[in-house]
Amino acid sequence: MRRSSVSRASALSLAVLSGITLSALTLGRAEAVSLDEACSRWASKLKEAQASGDSAKAQKVFTEGNKRIQSRFGTTASCPNVKAPA
Repeated sequence: MRRSSVSRASALSLAVLSGITLSALTLGRAEAVSLDEACSRWASKLKEAQASGDSAKAQKVFTEGNKRIQSRFGTTASCPNVKAPA
């Protein structure tokens, strides 16, 4: 069964609204990402949040990132390069 172009457009719109970059999409599906890549992206987002000077935002990025890593890679997954904001 083929998807219509409307449903693909809807999937792309939803992906963009969800914060997934178009470069990470392959035929309307998100690419698999390794733990190392996920940690690198999370570290980058956290660094950006910390640079903004907004400690609440940095804490939120850390907490949400930690939850995402564990939900995608298991509860024992960790990113040694990502430290909790001070």
